[in-house]
Amino acid sequence: MFQYRKVLEMRSDGFSLRSIRAATGHSRQKITEVIRLAEKKEVTLPLTDEMTDKWLEEF
Repeated sequence: MFQYRKVLEMRSDGFSLRSIRAATGHSRQKITEVIRLAEKKEVTLPLTDEMTDKWLEEF
């Protein structure tokens, strides 16, 4: 499963796309897509406990 929470939290902490890719194993394209969608849907940090990877994927 894609690590949505980890990607969004790392990006919020200032990590580069390359660093996030190295930590998660996902492509930079997919990471960029997820970040853009989160911004579009106004997903803000900190994420609540109910915002699991599954919840974020469906949202």
